[in-house]
Amino acid sequence: MKTIDETTKNAIRDRIAAVEKQCDSELVCLITRSSARYIVFPLLMASFAALFMPILGAFTPLEITFTHQTILFLALAGLFIFTPLGRVVTPKWLKQQNCERYSTEQFFRQKLHETTSRNAILIFVSWDEHFVTVVADKGINEKVAQSDWDALVSAFVQAIKNNEIERGFMDIIGGAGEMLVQHFPAQTAKTDELPNHLIALDRPLYVS
Repeated sequence: MKTIDETTKNAIRDRIAAVEKQCDSELVCLITRSSARYIVFPLLMASFAALFMPILGAFTPLEITFTHQTILFLALAGLFIFTPLGRVVTPKWLKQQNCERYSTEQFFRQKLHETTSRNAILIFVSWDEHFVTVVADKGINEKVAQSDWDALVSAFVQAIKNNEIERGFMDIIGGAGEMLVQHFPAQTAKTDELPNHLIALDRPLYVS
């Protein structure tokens, strides 16, 4: 995951604070290196490769033995577990499922569901999977459809691919702020219930 410097962190914090002054909502930004440790599926792929290795015996003069299969399995297992290849061989649907699970988990872990007005949103980024989503609480979901966030999310994903993390955060915070101000304009001064600083996490212990 790209290292986010203090200047960028401060810019994100200030951007969130500016948006929250204009609306009756809370924004939390969270970035994680990954949403799971990709081990099970890569090991399964290594097992299949070793299992079907004897088929090569029909096309080569080499006699495939159990030793060859074991060596292939260990080599692929090490390659998949200790390099990014494990994530590469994991299917996209499984990575997306892990990201959705972890974003929902973090929504509750960061206590966004405990705000007074139930108008909090989590902007969740999983760097390795190039995954971005907005998880909104009950009050916001009643007025803003998940599809309304899609354009902002797509733009942020592209920013990640271009290694422009600061621009991605600035744009999605600003875009989310416009929607929140439209539906939940600030009526009176409010207490800041959730942190404005960027929450950065390493990959979780969850194994996939």
